[in-house]
Amino acid sequence: MKSWHTRALTLAFLLAVARLSPTPVAEIAKPTVDHSIYGHVSLIVWVAKDLGPVLNYYERLGLKDIQRTNISDRPGLVYRGKLVSTTAQSAFGHIGDVLLEWIQPVTGTNLYTEFLARHGDGILALGFAVKSDQELERQIQYFQSKGVQAVQRTQWAGPAGTGHGVYFDTAAQGGGLTLALYYDPAGPTSAQAVTLENHAPFTKIGHYAFVVHDVRKVGEYWQSLGFGGLAVDHNVSVNRVYRGQPGEFEMDLGWGRFGDAPFEWVQSTQGPNVYEEYLREHGEGFHHFGVTVQDMDAALKTMGAEGAPPSMAGGWDTPTSKGRFAYLDTDPHGGVTVELIWSQR
Repeated sequence: MKSWHTRALTLAFLLAVARLSPTPVAEIAKPTVDHSIYGHVSLIVWVAKDLGPVLNYYERLGLKDIQRTNISDRPGLVYRGKLVSTTAQSAFGHIGDVLLEWIQPVTGTNLYTEFLARHGDGILALGFAVKSDQELERQIQYFQSKGVQAVQRTQWAGPAGTGHGVYFDTAAQGGGLTLALYYDPAGPTSAQAVTLENHAPFTKIGHYAFVVHDVRKVGEYWQSLGFGGLAVDHNVSVNRVYRGQPGEFEMDLGWGRFGDAPFEWVQSTQGPNVYEEYLREHGEGFHHFGVTVQDMDAALKTMGAEGAPPSMAGGWDTPTSKGRFAYLDTDPHGGVTVELIWSQR
């Protein structure tokens, strides 16, 4: 039998080895959904109670060639399994090759009115294009096999034929995000007919970001649907400013890097901050999209002059990356925040 002294030395040696040995890192689950479909967000569906002021505001900030439509019927709209009578006003714009569709429901009960009642103005859904109606139906069957139903189906008549779309019932478990799929015979961005380029920085979306209560729980849900696991890290920013005062905010960030623009899931761990403001005002959901700037100070001056001052700002400084970020106080004008990003390396 080993003496107490020998056993103690053996235990001390094992603990020392454990400290020196690298801790195994759990492998992030890889996506299993079709990358040719889900690798690129091609549509942002943005719902507002009153489109006019929202569109005017974003035109002032730099979104050009926004095309407004008159109030019209939405024939063939099926909401929670029932054909419903709906009228709505729409507008279309773009950021790079991503189509923006604004919707103001006017009459009827539908997903748009449900979203406004629950969340208020904001981005309802991110949409992905498929190549045919047959592919759309296959994807619907796929999500049904995962227990996710179509909450609303839409159709529209276009010059190249009838288009079809579907919104999936993912918001409750998926951090407030409704996933949408659509087939447009004229192409995934046919509604924009771009003739004007946006002013900087609205030329390309760098990432899509959502605010949630529990980033790991939301990540597990999307992983169960085939979108892969989230790499979660705790972020502590430098040079933090919140509403014009020194800030102490911190957050956990979950990153989904499956597509050409990352998805960022944010869970506040220390406030006050704009994430906690958003949760109080809207609940979980789409908080901001990020755009890159070449000169942060110049961009802040320009945006501030147009009515979009910063609400929260800071930076990061790691061995591999250094930069600054600033959230513009745009939420009161449509329920969405714009984040400016400047990266040194």
